[in-house]
Amino acid sequence: MDGQQNLRCPFCGSGDVIAGLKLNQNAEVGRIGLAYKAAAIFTGTEPLLADLCRACGSVVRFFVKDSTRKWIQH
Repeated sequence: MDGQQNLRCPFCGSGDVIAGLKLNQNAEVGRIGLAYKAAAIFTGTEPLLADLCRACGSVVRFFVKDSTRKWIQH
């Protein structure tokens, strides 16, 4: 898959949506994503991905690649 899907932007109606862009951050910020329970007392972070409309610049959705984790809820 090249990152393109048959998605439509709910804001402008464009079909020029690129899918699965990884969020990036500075080193000072640390990890950005959803926390999950890993082995024993360890936790992990599942990275957030985004679909972006190239026509209007709107983020159409945020999502994770693996939705089957043991998510930490507060």
